Amino acid sequence: MRKDNLSFLQENLRYLGFGETLPFNDQLVQEFEKNNREFHLSTEVHFDEWSKLEATLYFRKAGQHDMYFLIRYTAGLSYSEKPDFDRMQTFYIFKGAGVTLKEAFNLLQGRAVNKDLTSDDGEKYNAWIQLDFGSRTSANNYKTRQFRQTYGYDLEKVLANYPIRELQDEELKANLLRSLKKGNVHPVTLAKTNKIEQVFIEANPQFKTIIIHTQAIIDARLHLQRSLREKESVAFSTVESESSPGDKEDDGEIEKEEDKAIPVAEPAQTEGPTAKRRSRKSV
Repeated sequence: MRKDNLSFLQENLRYLGFGETLPFNDQLVQEFEKNNREFHLSTEVHFDEWSKLEATLYFRKAGQHDMYFLIRYTAGLSYSEKPDFDRMQTFYIFKGAGVTLKEAFNLLQGRAVNKDLTSDDGEKYNAWIQLDFGSRTSANNYKTRQFRQTYGYDLEKVLANYPIRELQDEELKANLLRSLKKGNVHPVTLAKTNKIEQVFIEANPQFKTIIIHTQAIIDARLHLQRSLREKESVAFSTVESESSPGDKEDDGEIEKEEDKAIPVAEPAQTEGPTAKRRSRKSV
């Protein structure tokens, strides 16, 4: 029975996007074998080059067979250069299902995700969900806005209004719809009258449309972010070279230039993280 329970947890974590690294799985096995009533594990992942997503997963024994279940996880998105945009949210898991790690990243960046949900009365329904960063629950979570099918947002019909080449191929179309429903920013090709243009799009259920990011806008944001990092690196190196080994750091010596644009996910990375994950054992 315990072996089946461990296999169930491992499969559950793979589905939610946590079970791709051996160190994290090893820590799960170690905590599982301790047989405590509850335990937690922490991990972190980088879906782009300027942010970090940290997650703490909480496991607890439940049921007459004394089995472990993943009951919730807390995800914190942080920007080394933009701490004002750091956000945290707790996501609850019901019968092994819930918001995946990549979907949590997309939600914390402000995008909408399409999910099959179950109400408190057991009713199953489909809805787009999006975090409302302007209001919180009593548990200090961001409130979640829902746009059900009755709201009238049909993503496929909305996409049909645009000259998107990928819609002409059934496999590419299915991949595009699946990616957008996960909350990803997805690259597409617009076949305009006089030119072919690659852009990046995301679903926008609230206004029943899509948001289009041009390559020029994406490149400008990336260039600005990298320029800021290079300036700060040079400034820091200059201060270090002028200080003696015994000098204390003085944060006031380095002036940081700030950009008000919220960083967006690397458009080409529409599925899993490209950087390695790093896991930490619970304490």
